[in-house]
Amino acid sequence: MKILFIGDIFGNTGRRVLAERLPSIINDFGIDVCVGNGENVSGGRGMTKNYFRKLRKYGLNVITGGNHSFSIEDKDFSFMGEPQVLRPINYPQGNIGHGSTIHTLEDGRSIGVINLIGRTFMHEIPDCPFRVCIDAINELKQKTPIILIDFHAEASSEKAALAWHIDGMASAVIGTHTHVQTADERILPKGTAFITDAGMTGPEASIIGMKPEGVIKKYLLQTYVRFEPSEEGAMLNGVIVDVDDVSGKALSISRIFERVTFDDTL
Repeated sequence: MKILFIGDIFGNTGRRVLAERLPSIINDFGIDVCVGNGENVSGGRGMTKNYFRKLRKYGLNVITGGNHSFSIEDKDFSFMGEPQVLRPINYPQGNIGHGSTIHTLEDGRSIGVINLIGRTFMHEIPDCPFRVCIDAINELKQKTPIILIDFHAEASSEKAALAWHIDGMASAVIGTHTHVQTADERILPKGTAFITDAGMTGPEASIIGMKPEGVIKKYLLQTYVRFEPSEEGAMLNGVIVDVDDVSGKALSISRIFERVTFDDTL
């Protein structure tokens, strides 16, 4: 199974990149399943029902989340009950939605996807991802040998520690949240593909998605500044993981970094 994972989809630019490029990438690389992190799809913070539907229309089979999954106030989050959208599985009980799902292809093959959030340098104090993921993996393994984990975390060490902790149990551990693609993609000794961060699909001329001037002002003055999403310099970040259908072991992992020029004449 060939899996495409799209790094954090940010705002209008990220949505437009997917609308224009995702179908061709899926076709050119022979992608079977496409998973993407959508927690920043709505202006850089959160996701709405409308944007969930658009991401599905563009070609995402499963959409994962993170610390901004519920960042839009007073919105209808009933769509979080859909099987194609996840929020971190280690959020406290009582939150709407779920943190794992199984996507089945037309040919009968299936993949389990788990969404986790980290603890280090994060504001939330969720349940321990190292312990929660073991139960989630064991449950999904009863139905499919192929398991992909989106670990939404700040610290590189925490992401690497989780990947080594479950090496051989999951097909891939893909890090998200920092919006900066790392160059450490590899397959661990027992067959789990890992990358610290898949990066961001959105505006490259930005500071992790936002207009630079606002972020710089924040650092200079150390007071509240309202950040605005940038829309300059579109790019697509992600990884492709090829997994053995029977064993669930990763065969290869490779990064995608593509600068995108929009054709405004269309």
